[in-house]
Amino acid sequence: MSGRIPVTVLSGYLGAGKTTILNRVLAGAGDQRLAVLVNDFGPINIDAALVRQRGRDVMELSNGCVCCTIGDDLGETLSAIAARPAPPDRVLIEASGVAEPARIAMSAGHWPGFELDAVLVAADAETIRRRAADKFVGQLVRNQLDRADIVLLTKTDLCAPDAVRATEAWLHARKKGARVARIVQGRVPASLLFTGGIPAPGGAGPAPPRVQPGFTTRIWHPGRPVDLARLEAAFASLPESVHRAKGFVIDAATGSAALIQCVGRRVKVTPATEGAPGVVFIAFGDPAPLEAFCAGLDAALVPSAV
Repeated sequence: MSGRIPVTVLSGYLGAGKTTILNRVLAGAGDQRLAVLVNDFGPINIDAALVRQRGRDVMELSNGCVCCTIGDDLGETLSAIAARPAPPDRVLIEASGVAEPARIAMSAGHWPGFELDAVLVAADAETIRRRAADKFVGQLVRNQLDRADIVLLTKTDLCAPDAVRATEAWLHARKKGARVARIVQGRVPASLLFTGGIPAPGGAGPAPPRVQPGFTTRIWHPGRPVDLARLEAAFASLPESVHRAKGFVIDAATGSAALIQCVGRRVKVTPATEGAPGVVFIAFGDPAPLEAFCAGLDAALVPSAV
């Protein structure tokens, strides 16, 4: 584990539903210390019951979270957050609707003490195709979608099912391997927002139930050490339905634990000091591709010595 604070960037064009998602996240933060960085408190209507103290630049919430306005320098804001008496477990940056998430992700992900976890882009199911074709803002909207690890397709309950499916098909057609999840009323599972939200694999047993309508979890329990090269090669072919994965395996070459994390198409394997073998997957839509993928992962296991 790196010990750095993970950063999630929430982007999306104006009116895509980022504020609704943000309020849902804050209301369900639980016991984790979450720092939310926003461009301006003005348009953020945080539930008054959550607010404990509101200052000029920092809003402290009763659940232990803190909201800060992003000053002229994002790095300075991150440093100030990290220097607080109780540093956050993770940071969520709510980008302006006209911001380029790639620049924010680059700056935050490389700032000392922090690392990029994911870039999530909210897209209004009713308007995203029209926005992307607009001669004035289309390039910005397309840039936002292109940088997304996961596209959160919002307001799907307000559109006809055929229209939602057509928009999903368009998103997959314009970007190979795009991860798209339907979001209703801003409800995003913590396991999708943050890698740390994925539960520990725990003991062997049947796969857990769906964590939210449309989402499925599956645990792969490697019974033996793995060939990391073969495992990484397998992860390069993750089904588009798989949005997140996290867990531990035993490296056959060293006998030590390794942590594998995946968000969208990005896969990262790092040495770990501990961790019971097991990898949790979060998928959206038809669970069959995930089941088939997990069944094929046993090919990465190293045979036991005779």
